[in-house]
Amino acid sequence: HLSLRRQRQMCIRDRSYVRGNIAARQAHLKTALTYFDEAIEIDPTHVRARLNRASIHMASGNAQGALDDANVLLELAPGLALAKLRRAEANMMLSNWSDSKTDLEQIVADAPHHHHALTQLAACYISMERPEKAEAPLNEALRLAPEHTDAWHQRGMLYLAWGKYESALSDFEAAIRADGNNLDARLQAAAIHHASNKMEQASAAWRGVLALEPDHPLARQRLQDCEQHLAAL
Repeated sequence: HLSLRRQRQMCIRDRSYVRGNIAARQAHLKTALTYFDEAIEIDPTHVRARLNRASIHMASGNAQGALDDANVLLELAPGLALAKLRRAEANMMLSNWSDSKTDLEQIVADAPHHHHALTQLAACYISMERPEKAEAPLNEALRLAPEHTDAWHQRGMLYLAWGKYESALSDFEAAIRADGNNLDARLQAAAIHHASNKMEQASAAWRGVLALEPDHPLARQRLQDCEQHLAAL
């Protein structure tokens, strides 16, 4: 009887896990979380359910929940790189930069081709006010993955902080080519054009922002400024 009961529990666990995955793919985060909670309550050692729940926590802004799940995962499977990455990213959300850096350095040491970890490591260096150490990992990330929009954006922010506006603009534009939905890169590119009084380019760039977020107040105001300036010529 105990074996039969356990089999039924495993069936419920597996069903909840699958339904959680379906809900997650449909961006129904609360529903997905409920299903993953059910699966983990039945089987706390279910690595995939806990890993997916950590991702749901991250997407929902619950960094502490993601960190807790990542720590449990690394107790269950100390070599699980994805759990270490989730822990690093959760710590980044919590501004625990040193802890994040330690995990990311280990990931990169074990997998030098991990372009996302390289990008996140650079972000940690920048947040720790060590920007001089950020450029090399970003360059390597872009060598490995030229279409990685986050690396282009992050390097653009680095060059912007250094006052290298042309280089920053080039990187923001590369980020937009890699992912047209990168709103932050569009905002930064538009702001550089605007500050340089390149109003035609700025106007087009602000329109690009508004195509993604029609009610963006700054983009609306700046576009109006551009149109007024161009009309006065």
